[in-house]
Amino acid sequence: MEDSMNTSIHMDTNERQRQYVKEQKAKGEGVGVVFADAFLRGMRDIGYKSPAWALAEMNDNAIQASATMIDIRFGFKKDNKNRTKPDEIAIIDNGAGMIPEMISYAVRWGGTDREDNRKGFGRYGYGLPSSAISLAKRYTVYSRVNGEKWHAVTVDIEKLASAADDPQKTEELLSSKTATLPSWLLTSENSLGVDQLKSGTIIVLEELDRLRKLAGWVKAATLKAKLLKDLGVIYRHWIPGCQISVDGTNVQPVDPLFLMEYARFFDETSVQAKRVDTRTFEVETSHGTRGVVRIRASVLPPKFQLINPKESVRRGARNNKRFDIMKAYNGLLICREGRQIDCIQPRWTKYQNYDANIKIEVDFDPELDEYFGITTAKQQIVIEDEMWDKLESRGKNGGALRDLVKDLRKEFEGMDRDEEAKKENEGGKDSPRPSEIAMETSEKFKSRVAPPSPIKVEEARKNLKETAYQIAKETGQAEDVVLEQLSDQTEKRRWQVEFDRVEEGPFFLPKRIGEQKRLIINTDHPFYAKLYHPAASDTQAALEVLLFVLAETELEAAGEAERHYKAARQSWSERLRYALDELMSDDSLINKASIVAETMHTTMETATNIH
Repeated sequence: MEDSMNTSIHMDTNERQRQYVKEQKAKGEGVGVVFADAFLRGMRDIGYKSPAWALAEMNDNAIQASATMIDIRFGFKKDNKNRTKPDEIAIIDNGAGMIPEMISYAVRWGGTDREDNRKGFGRYGYGLPSSAISLAKRYTVYSRVNGEKWHAVTVDIEKLASAADDPQKTEELLSSKTATLPSWLLTSENSLGVDQLKSGTIIVLEELDRLRKLAGWVKAATLKAKLLKDLGVIYRHWIPGCQISVDGTNVQPVDPLFLMEYARFFDETSVQAKRVDTRTFEVETSHGTRGVVRIRASVLPPKFQLINPKESVRRGARNNKRFDIMKAYNGLLICREGRQIDCIQPRWTKYQNYDANIKIEVDFDPELDEYFGITTAKQQIVIEDEMWDKLESRGKNGGALRDLVKDLRKEFEGMDRDEEAKKENEGGKDSPRPSEIAMETSEKFKSRVAPPSPIKVEEARKNLKETAYQIAKETGQAEDVVLEQLSDQTEKRRWQVEFDRVEEGPFFLPKRIGEQKRLIINTDHPFYAKLYHPAASDTQAALEVLLFVLAETELEAAGEAERHYKAARQSWSERLRYALDELMSDDSLINKASIVAETMHTTMETATNIH
C-alpha cells in the first residue's frame, strides 16, 4: 500500500517536472543563467547562518520530493590519509528524483517546478544553487526517476563564469548526461544503499573552498557534531517521518522547548520543562485561503541547565548540554510548516539573558507567507504589523503572545523564588540566625504576657503535626519519628526564620509551631525582591528582628486585637507593595537581573570550558 502511494506521488512529481520543462523550452533556445562574476560573488556571500542551514536547503528539496530518508556523507580522497577533513560532502535522498531535463533547470536560480508553492518548503528555486556554492565552487547533481538511468549536471563556477556571455556554451555546460555515481558512494556502508535506490537525488559538493574557511566547521568530527545538533533543531517536527543521518549517525530531534520526550536532551537531568497551555488560530489571506498559526510554550526551571541540579545556580556550577540550545534560541522561535526558520525578538519587549528559560514557538502554514515575510534563503522572518496585531491579540483569532510572555516570565520568577526560598531555608537549617539569637537574648527584657489560650495551643500543635507530615512526605521517613524530632527542635529553637512563596500574600506571616515562633518571609512579595534580598546581611538581620517583633505581637494577641493585627498586616502588605513598585520599577529589576544573569552565564561558560 505504501509503495503504491509513493509511486503515485513520484509520478505526480515527475509529470509536473515534464510540464515545467516543456514550458521553458517553448520560450526558445538559450534559457541562460546570468553567471556574471558579480552575481556569483553575491550569491556565494548570501550569508547562511552556518553550513547546517545551507545543507537544509537541499534537505527541503528532498522532503518536498517525498523522500523518507536523507543521508549526508563525507568523502575522502585517497591521499587524505588521516581523514580529519572531508574532501567532499554528499547529500543523498530516496525521493521522486528529477527527469534528466529538470536537473538542468534545478541548478539555475529560479529553476523550480514549484514556483510560489504554498504547500511545502520551496517557492523560488534558489535553494539548491545558492546553498551549494556557499560551500563549494564545484558540485554535481545526480538524479534518477523510477526505472531510468542516473543523469547528472556538474556546476563549475569558474567555467560558467567564463561562458556567461555565450548562451550556447552555458547550455552545453548545464545539460544533463547519463552518469556513473562516484565509487566512494557505492562502497559506503550506510542505511541508505545508493546502489539500491530506484529513484532519488544525490548532490556531491566536490571542492569545499568556502567550507574550508569556516572556523569550527572544517574537521569531520566537529562538522558532524554541529550538523547533528542544528539539523535536529531545524527538522524537529519532521523527524522521524523523514530520517536524516550524518556520517552514519541518525539525526535526533532537538526541541528548544524541551517538551518532546523522544528528543535529545529531554531527560538530560531529572529537572523537566513545564508545558504551558497556548493557542491555535486561523488567518484568512488576501487570496481567500486560510492558514493556521500554532503556538507552543514552556518554562524551564532555574536549575534546568545545570549538570547537577542540587548545586546552586549562582556558584558557577557547570552547565549541561541543554545550555547551548537555551542560549542560542532566546526569543520567539518561528517555524514554517514545522521547519525552523528564525528566532526573533517580540516587537513590544526585548528578551534578556534570563529569558532563555521561557520558550515560545510560533509555527505557521505556508499560505501565510505574506504575513511573515520569509526570505528566499528561509533563514529570516520579518513579521508584518497586521500579523503582529493578531499574535498579540487576546481575541478568538489571536495568539495572546503579549500576555503569554508576561505569564511565562512570572511563572519563571515564581520558580526562581521557590529556589531562593529553599536556599535561604537550607542556609539557616543547621544553626540559628543572628536575628533568632537576638530575639532569644532580648526575651528577658520583654513585659509579661498572658499564656497562650487553649485555642492557640491547639493551633500550634496542629501546625506541628502538619509540618511533620510534610517533612515525612518529602524525606520518606516515618511520620511519628519526624514528629518527635521536630518537637524536640522547636523546644530548643524557640525562634526561626523561614522563606516561602505565597502568591499575592502578605510580605510576612507569623506562625506558632509547637513551642516555636516562626517568621515566614514571603519571597513572592516585592519586599523580598526589592528590599530584603538586595540588602547586606546585617541589614537583613535587622529587618528580621523588626518583623519578629511584629509577628510576636500578633501571635500573642487574642480576640479583637488578633483580628486587628491580621487585617493591619494585610493592609501594610498591599500599601508596601504599591509603594515599593513606585519606588523601584520592575524594569529596573529586570535590568539588574539581566546583568546578574549575564555575569552568571559568563561564569558558568568559563567554568564549563575549564573543565
